Amino acid sequence: GARPLEEVKGSAQMQLRLDVLQPQALQSLATLLGPEGAGTGEVLVRLCTGMSQEPLLRLGRQFHLDSEVAERLASVEGLANVALTARRNTGHLRLVA
Repeated sequence: GARPLEEVKGSAQMQLRLDVLQPQALQSLATLLGPEGAGTGEVLVRLCTGMSQEPLLRLGRQFHLDSEVAERLASVEGLANVALTARRNTGHLRLVA
């Protein structure tokens, strides 16, 4: 059956992906994300170094993420391509007879 929106939103696992264009933007990123452990959101950051393979870092999987956080990050100079999506569950599925 249907579940209340707040219940669904609270249990949704989100993923935030973004590009860091300038090292100075990392401080703003850390401030706006807050401490890890406050939620269930995963943060992936690509460091735009100009090299052929740019590093992709997972900052953690326990951040509180919502559209407001994503909008604030999108307005930070030095951050780009901020995208907040539902994280796909990659496992923990069980076959029940």
